[in-house]
Amino acid sequence: MKIIWQIAVKEFSDRFRSGWVIGCIAVWLAAVGLTSFFGSVQIGRLGFQGYDRTVLSLLNLVQYLIPLLGLLIGHDLVAGEREDGKLGLLLAGGVRRWRLLLGKFLGGWATLALPLVLGFAMAGGAIATSNHSAGLNSFVVLAASGLALGTVFIAVGLLISVSCRTRVKALVFGLLVWGMAVFAYDLVAMGVLISTRAPAAAHEIEVLCDTTHLNNAEDLHNAFDAAGPVAKSSATQKNRLGAWLVLNPIDGFRMINLSAQFKFPGSLIGGVFLFWTTFALIGSFCRLRRMDV
Repeated sequence: MKIIWQIAVKEFSDRFRSGWVIGCIAVWLAAVGLTSFFGSVQIGRLGFQGYDRTVLSLLNLVQYLIPLLGLLIGHDLVAGEREDGKLGLLLAGGVRRWRLLLGKFLGGWATLALPLVLGFAMAGGAIATSNHSAGLNSFVVLAASGLALGTVFIAVGLLISVSCRTRVKALVFGLLVWGMAVFAYDLVAMGVLISTRAPAAAHEIEVLCDTTHLNNAEDLHNAFDAAGPVAKSSATQKNRLGAWLVLNPIDGFRMINLSAQFKFPGSLIGGVFLFWTTFALIGSFCRLRRMDV
């Protein structure tokens, strides 16, 4: 544990000296504070909002910015030292590969966690002093789920870093993964579900547009009687879509913070977060163990 701690502290201190930590603190504090302060400017109001309004204002920012920061931190954890030739020296000094990997992961995690915790804490304190204390639980859930989301993408960034030989290649793959997770996955999931439901939808359109349906009153009564099954089918489709979306950590983050719209238990989404983090760390270790440095 001492070696792991030393590697983590060195990783964090290197990024602190390079300005990464200070920059993340400034960016995140400004993002949270300004979003809360100017969140109601469109209706002509300035000042800190309550926790509930701040959560809604921050939701999109968190789901885009935190995964990007996690990948930007994680992509350079191993690839940079491998490109500079330092990785071989570390391993030649007797450091076990799994200890090196875990230490770098913890150092990268601290680099992201400190700005997030400080930003949310300082903004939350400012909101509390402005007599807007309602909805504190939702604000805490947003902060905790945002940190969990960042943990997942730091682990994914570490896997990318171990798999690439250069910083540039790791950065490109990191940006591709970010684009896939944030934008492309939802479109693909909805496209697959819509395409699989296309025959049923075509049949419904054919029935509705059939000119032989002359008895409109009977059709109306039949439609009224079928309202229950239709609603049940709609709920089934929503649950099926949610089952696809919960596999994506970013969609899981949305579901946690929009629990009224999605009825998935938080333990299931937390399990998905843990699965992706563990999968990425195990994949990183397997790749590093076979790496010839």
